[in-house]
Amino acid sequence: MHEHHGHHHHDYDNDAAGTENLRKLLMMLEHWIEHGDSHVASYKEWAEKASSEGEEEIAREIHLAMDDSASVQGHLKRAKAILAAKLVLRK
Repeated sequence: MHEHHGHHHHDYDNDAAGTENLRKLLMMLEHWIEHGDSHVASYKEWAEKASSEGEEEIAREIHLAMDDSASVQGHLKRAKAILAAKLVLRK
C-alpha cells in the first residue's frame, strides 16, 4: 500500500513537470508564430524586388516558400490552440 502511495506522488510530480513543459511549449509556439509572420513580410518584399529585376524564377521560388510558410504557420497556430485549450482544462 505504501509503495502505491509513493508511486501516486511520483505521478503528481510528473504531472506538474509536464504542465510546466507544456506552458513553455505554448510560449515557444507563440514565439515561432510571431517570428514566422515577420519573415513572410520580408519574403514578399524580396520576391517583389527579384521580380522587378526580371528574376521571375527566383520570385516564384520565394512565393512557393511563402506558401509553405503559411502551411507551417497554420500547423503551429492549430497546435497552439489545442495546447491552450488543454492547459485551461488542467487548471
